[in-house]
Amino acid sequence: MRSVGRASAVFLVALLGVLVGAAVVLVVAPRAPRGGVAAATRQRSAVGTTSSQPVVSSASEDAITAAVKTVGPAVVNINTLFAPPQEDRLQRMMRQQFGLPREPFPRAGQGSGIIIDKKNGYVLTNAHVVKGAQRVRVLLADGRQFEAKVVGIDPLTEVAVVKVPGDNLPEATLGSADKLPIGAWVIAIGNPFGFENSVTVGVLSAKGREIAGPNKMVLQDLLQTDASINPGNSGGALVDVTGKVVGIPTAVIPYAQGIGFAVSIDVAKQVAQRLIETGKMPWLGIQHRGLLPEEAKQKDLPVGKGTMVFGVVPGGPADKAGIKQGDLVLQVGKDKIDSEHPLGRAIRSYNAGQGVEITVVRKGKEVKVAVTLGAVPEQLPGG
Repeated sequence: MRSVGRASAVFLVALLGVLVGAAVVLVVAPRAPRGGVAAATRQRSAVGTTSSQPVVSSASEDAITAAVKTVGPAVVNINTLFAPPQEDRLQRMMRQQFGLPREPFPRAGQGSGIIIDKKNGYVLTNAHVVKGAQRVRVLLADGRQFEAKVVGIDPLTEVAVVKVPGDNLPEATLGSADKLPIGAWVIAIGNPFGFENSVTVGVLSAKGREIAGPNKMVLQDLLQTDASINPGNSGGALVDVTGKVVGIPTAVIPYAQGIGFAVSIDVAKQVAQRLIETGKMPWLGIQHRGLLPEEAKQKDLPVGKGTMVFGVVPGGPADKAGIKQGDLVLQVGKDKIDSEHPLGRAIRSYNAGQGVEITVVRKGKEVKVAVTLGAVPEQLPGG
């Protein structure tokens, strides 16, 4: 389904400020790829809604409160410290002129996380919550605090894993967003603006959304919900009424009402497993999007088949292998690429350094390209 809307800015909803207390939201405002990716260039479901919520019955209310009671203890507050921002010459002069401290204050950030492994202390969160942090501290709902170690970060999916040394930890049960119908109740649990274990309720509005992210990336395969998501909710839990985690709240369109986005837990589980096992994610090094209906018609392809390459990272794995802007990726190994089977999921089934054959359509002909996948770099090109 193609939407006529266009979103020019998306807020990643980690809370970031300085130690003196001023807080802002991490903002990304790149130009959306053609067709307005933030407005759903790709949607797997036949029906989407951001309309008013259905009336809550006593049965559904009981289910919601039970789900919160089940998952709430496993949702944690993540506090971070970042290096002071770099100063230019003018800023240094101004600081000296007004007698400000010699070194700028370190920045403090705040987000949420989900304990997914009580035995090994693994906590799932968003990449932008902990990326670049010099110190990460995890606070549990029961009052315990732990210094955490970052296990791995994947900025391409906005997923990260950190590890705490505690024992006897609560643990969330992970479900599947793929099986959740549009219109199903969902519950967001997190720490918006530092208010620990806050709960908001809404519905699953759509699946398979795409939004423009930082570094000219496109965040794909997202869930859309009208459950309220605010700064500090990043990395928390989006839960169904059975008490299973189905997503990780990640971003909002700031000037809209009831349009928030979460990483599908099906994606997050795949990424978390790879990060825990290897500490890094496979990387193809392209920017891509689904075909618009008129493009599919021109290429005599069904809508939703393949994904179009609109950018190739210079010197990246795809560039070295000869993949070009304008190629249409049809297959990765034995996995066909379409709206039901996104390119990202196919790539994440491999390890960094592993070879794979990628089938593309170029100038009307199918071409097979042998690619050796790289590892996602700490600093993505363009950022």
